[in-house]
Amino acid sequence: MSEQSAPVPALNVDLIARLTTDLRASNWTVETLDGMLSQGARDAMMRDLRVPALVELEGKDHPAATLTRFFVLGSNEPRELLSQALPTLGASGLVDLGLARPVDSAGCTLTALFDLRPHAATLPNSNDADNPQAERDHHWWIVSDLSEATTGQPLHPDHVLGIGGATISLLGLTMRTHVQRALDVGCGCGIQALYLATHCDHVVATDLSARACALTQFNAALNDVDIDVRQGSLFDPVNGEDFDLIVSNPPFVITPESVRSAGAAGMLEYRDGGMDRDNLIREIIRQSPTHLAPGGVLQMLANWEIPADCDPDTEWSQRIEEWLDGLGVDAWVVQRDVLDPARYVDMWIRDSGGQLVSRELFEDTFSTWLRDFMRAGVGAIGMGFVALRRPRHSGSDVTTRTVGDPVHLFESELSGKAPRGQDVAHVLGCLHLPETLWDLRLERASDVREERHYVPGDPDPSVLILHQGAGLGRSIRVGSATSAVVGASDGELTVGQITTAVATLSERDIDEVRREVDPSVRELIRAGMLEIVEDELHHSRPRRAMA
Repeated sequence: MSEQSAPVPALNVDLIARLTTDLRASNWTVETLDGMLSQGARDAMMRDLRVPALVELEGKDHPAATLTRFFVLGSNEPRELLSQALPTLGASGLVDLGLARPVDSAGCTLTALFDLRPHAATLPNSNDADNPQAERDHHWWIVSDLSEATTGQPLHPDHVLGIGGATISLLGLTMRTHVQRALDVGCGCGIQALYLATHCDHVVATDLSARACALTQFNAALNDVDIDVRQGSLFDPVNGEDFDLIVSNPPFVITPESVRSAGAAGMLEYRDGGMDRDNLIREIIRQSPTHLAPGGVLQMLANWEIPADCDPDTEWSQRIEEWLDGLGVDAWVVQRDVLDPARYVDMWIRDSGGQLVSRELFEDTFSTWLRDFMRAGVGAIGMGFVALRRPRHSGSDVTTRTVGDPVHLFESELSGKAPRGQDVAHVLGCLHLPETLWDLRLERASDVREERHYVPGDPDPSVLILHQGAGLGRSIRVGSATSAVVGASDGELTVGQITTAVATLSERDIDEVRREVDPSVRELIRAGMLEIVEDELHHSRPRRAMA
């Protein structure tokens, strides 16, 4: 690819400040953009269809309309109209920043070289010590590379992605408590780092791609945010440093070397880390503990291979368990989706504009990729997220477990809502429960409801399901004894006292009842359906505080 096909914006502080001034004055926000376009046009944009929005904005000369057509929809615009929309910077300033170029020698019309659009976020206000639940609105503008839907061309190899579905997923998953130091591994356009800067005193962002680092620096300057950007592979740029929070949306797509060497379609830096199989994820997991401060947390998105002789629904965690072995960290790993190799390959070739290449190249890439999975004995690919926590104490943990006895929780197909940062904090905070629960006093969350199913004519229910209204919105099947324990959990009696009463009333053996109740109550505590009332563990109770 030529340099012109992969431009880098100029890090000119004065011109960037002028652009920021103009963007603020234009009131080009997410709210303004949504107000200019119908729901139908916005929905079409989500499907990479720009024509409905172009039709609705045709002939409108409001600065926000001009900027939307030019940067978001890829419409060439007159130099004069762009100068009106950006009076401090002017159209010439756009060219000098490398965000646009003339269409012809006359220079009367410009075309955008980057995607630039508003982004809004409402996040906890970590600066408000008196009200930790307070929130603050943030309005940013994010520069990334133009999509293939806008340019009509396949993406160049060092494409820097904007805010996609995976990005939004990790943004929602990330814990938002105030910490001193945070790290974004594989920063891309820098959106994760911008979010981190709202609740972290010092933010470091790294990426192997020079263009990604350049765009992160540009976006930090555009939004007047201090981010320490360093180029390099994974943790190389932060050797010897540790962090309270590490986030990563890494280039996790499993790309065989045979596909890379064949010059196949869709080889992109932002999703291919250059390592064999799923070893990039392994490297991040294995290296991260040495860069986590005591109590520090890693949160990342990931893909992993599932051997053909393993059930992808029940035996999918095998490789991740191997990666975690000996690290001494707690872990919550969730498989949110699983794909067979053919679906996985098809999805990622099409994601990179595979429909824009020749049929021959598409099918050659597809077959090479698929054969490699077959040779490696891969039966499926899991997709989900990983949260790791380094123990806070160097001696023994605050619970009955020791640092050398980490807890690894693997879950798949979480029903209900997508986990948020506070959900991750809650689950990690509940991994270490006492060896026995019988002395705990629990309180049922107010949003828990029970569903019962009966066989016609049978007085006793055959299926009982507890539903959660808030939190993760989980639905958990329980036994009759567990249902009774949950119903009686009002914080007054211990679990042991309630369990004994249930066994007596149901005329069941107490050990049998305890074997049913113990694992179910642990799951319900981690789901937030039951909360620990007293400070039984000599540390703060794992309530669902804002995180």
